[in-house]
Amino acid sequence: MGKMSNMKTTVLLALKNLTRQKRRSLMLALAISFGFFIVTAIDGIASGAMKNLVEHIVQMNGGNVMVQGVKHQTGEDGEIVKKYQFIIDEPEFIENVFLNSGIQYEYYACRTQSGGTVIFNGKKVDTNINGCNYQKETHLIDSFIVLEGNIEDIYKPYSLVITKKTADSLNVQIGDVVLYSTTTVTGQKNVAEFTVSLIIKDDSIMNSIMIYAPIESINETLEMKPNEYNCLSVFVENEKQDLYAQQIEDSIRASGKPVTDRLQAKKEAPNNIAGKIRKQSINNLIPETIYAVASLNDAVPVLGQIVSIVHSVTTMILIVIMLIVMVGISNTYRMIMYERIKEIGTMRAVGMTGKQTGKLFTTEAVILSLIGAIVGVIVALIFMTCVCSIQINFDAFSFFMKNNHLTYEISVGSMIGKYIIMILLTIIAVRGTSKSVSRLSPAQALR
Repeated sequence: MGKMSNMKTTVLLALKNLTRQKRRSLMLALAISFGFFIVTAIDGIASGAMKNLVEHIVQMNGGNVMVQGVKHQTGEDGEIVKKYQFIIDEPEFIENVFLNSGIQYEYYACRTQSGGTVIFNGKKVDTNINGCNYQKETHLIDSFIVLEGNIEDIYKPYSLVITKKTADSLNVQIGDVVLYSTTTVTGQKNVAEFTVSLIIKDDSIMNSIMIYAPIESINETLEMKPNEYNCLSVFVENEKQDLYAQQIEDSIRASGKPVTDRLQAKKEAPNNIAGKIRKQSINNLIPETIYAVASLNDAVPVLGQIVSIVHSVTTMILIVIMLIVMVGISNTYRMIMYERIKEIGTMRAVGMTGKQTGKLFTTEAVILSLIGAIVGVIVALIFMTCVCSIQINFDAFSFFMKNNHLTYEISVGSMIGKYIIMILLTIIAVRGTSKSVSRLSPAQALR
């Protein structure tokens, strides 16, 4: 009870001192809150930028986890020939295997992806067309920022959704009929007519050439059956994509169907896992479809390295900023403490020990740190909201933004850890000064 009473007395006395010297307390609180503001703002915007980068690459890649099928053709004599096609010709089976694999996914899409050339009035653009089931891909439609056209027209057969950049390159308008030249699953050249139904805003330079069309129209162009597709795209948490990719692969293997080996590919080609998986599927001359499962990390291993490097650089910057801020707080507090020499002498003269005096100043620092943290976070949130509301038309930086806007991302766990460190650093900075001053005798302090 005695310790609790002493603590309560110390806190009340600290609060009284802080409210009595408002200018001094305000000065120190502002110094502390500025530190919390800087750390929160930099960490939040940097985290948002990296999240946007990953999301752009995920969208361009077609998901965090991809399941594809490879099937070889047979010659006239029925023998397997080394001509292959990307196709999932057992759509219900592979979808059921995925749904029963037990993974936690945000959403998934059955797509037919095709590389080819769009032609209009002698102008050409090499592109990737995603054949989509719009009825099921509501996430995709919600992401479209429509510049021209009616969203309802995208459901029409042989309608085309293109970006503003592609529209400008081809000089096309809504209603124009373009030619799409591609190669069918049997290796034949084919040309189909598509009508431009929607022009959307380029979300970034990374997906400015992406084009979308109804999956039935793309399948017909590629000479595939209406219910077939060539890629099951799964969108999951980035941190779990490798685990889930392996889980889906194991589920396919358990069903008795042929599937590639991610772990073997990772062992043989750690820097090109997706390429090795692709080779496994192509070189496996079997009469049935072999399934290949790869994560985004397998396809773009450099992405993880980029994220890690940016995270390390951001952490180093934050550490330097924290140290600079703490030095500033220490200097500010030292100045304030020397203004309080006579006050300290009075407290010592009435019976307070040096230890009690030091504990009082430390308590003041803790209170100011908590207030500074709250104020700093609130100001940082307001600042980040204002900054992120500004439209930035800078293409070179667009893959770090969302719809030409910066975004911020706050990890509660990460920020709590940083705040604890900052509060401890503040206490250490204050403690050193308060200790030296509290050691003064009453006579020395009252001179």
